Amino acid sequence: MSTIVTNFIVFTAWYIGRTEKSKNSGFHDPKFEKELTAAGWYKGAPWCAFFIKMVFRKLFTGNLLQAVNAQFNGSAKQTFDNVKAGGVFETGLIPEPGAVCVCLLGHGPAGHEFMVEWVDFKSNTMGTIEGNTNASGSREGNCVARKLRTITRSFTPTGLNVYGYIYPRIKK
Repeated sequence: MSTIVTNFIVFTAWYIGRTEKSKNSGFHDPKFEKELTAAGWYKGAPWCAFFIKMVFRKLFTGNLLQAVNAQFNGSAKQTFDNVKAGGVFETGLIPEPGAVCVCLLGHGPAGHEFMVEWVDFKSNTMGTIEGNTNASGSREGNCVARKLRTITRSFTPTGLNVYGYIYPRIKK
């Protein structure tokens, strides 16, 4: 596993247990709120995508940090589309540790994104670390938590469906 992937997993896991106040009005940890705000989050906004952007900003410097700042935002779908079109980071359809999974609610545009911590193709399960989640795995949650997600399943018009993965490495 590359140092960047290891750091992404470790940095993301460090935030497990951080909780938000009701109605996306802020966070109980002022430092966490300050970091999310620096990544673009604002009061009232969903924050799963801003959480991933916040951690990605810790991984890269120079031109790669500029790409993160330009391509990642508060929309899971728009972030994926920006990254794919930007050509800096690899995207794909197969989960792996350290990948950002971007899901759409039905066909979108609303969605959810999170970091893949581990993958077990045999059991069709991946372990994730997610911001703006809860015990039921909702895209509208109140904390950063570890979750278990199904890798491959049939399309669900009212559920989360994988749109693609962003890998924390430079596109070849």
